Amino acid sequence: MRMQSVAMTGKRFLVFGAHPDDIEFGCGAVLLDAAERGASIELVVFSKGEAGTHGSRSERETEATEAAKMMGASIQFPSTPGDTRVRAGLEITLMAAKAIRRFKPDFVLAPSGHLNQHPDHRETCRIVRDANRLARYGKTPGLEDLDPHASQALLFYDISNESCGSEGLTPILLDVSTQVERWTALMKCHQSQTGNVDYIDLQLSRARALGIQSGVKAAARLYSEGPLLLGTSESLRDVAGPRF
Repeated sequence: MRMQSVAMTGKRFLVFGAHPDDIEFGCGAVLLDAAERGASIELVVFSKGEAGTHGSRSERETEATEAAKMMGASIQFPSTPGDTRVRAGLEITLMAAKAIRRFKPDFVLAPSGHLNQHPDHRETCRIVRDANRLARYGKTPGLEDLDPHASQALLFYDISNESCGSEGLTPILLDVSTQVERWTALMKCHQSQTGNVDYIDLQLSRARALGIQSGVKAAARLYSEGPLLLGTSESLRDVAGPRF
């Protein structure tokens, strides 16, 4: 059994995905690391992958639930138009804003919003961007029953076509070298999706490439919409530039 650090105890991550495997493939290593360090994690998945070529709706829900348990996370599948029909609109944006107000996360994560990818990914980015903003406005119509909440940071992760993900965003690299084995096991939960295309090796190859660039075994890349503010000089303790 792995010993849990207390460095992230009390921190809360609310992570949105369009399909049952998006979160695990896109930022699973980061979430495993955060959970190991004491963070609480909740996942919101906008569909059950029912339009996918491989795997049934029930299979994919079961796989996602298994993966959530591996991360020690809770997971919910809110009612939406479903796979291939996720589109930004007031109703789904308010639903996401309500999830933010209920869970009160420090960090909100969503897919990066570049155009050349599955439209559900792109739309989920837009939904969460807007919801994160509406959740902090005190008098947002439709949210009156829940207290406003401002997250500490809104961050984005890549699912596919990562070379386009940084447009207009500020990249953040995280050393996930210690999570590679567990991340691999996490992605294997989605076995219905890995038979024809080796998505696991695709993600691991990306992590290795980012790691080589940074001088570590494996790295994950997140993005923010602008520079992030460090509270004090103590926050610089774990910041590192390229190691060669």
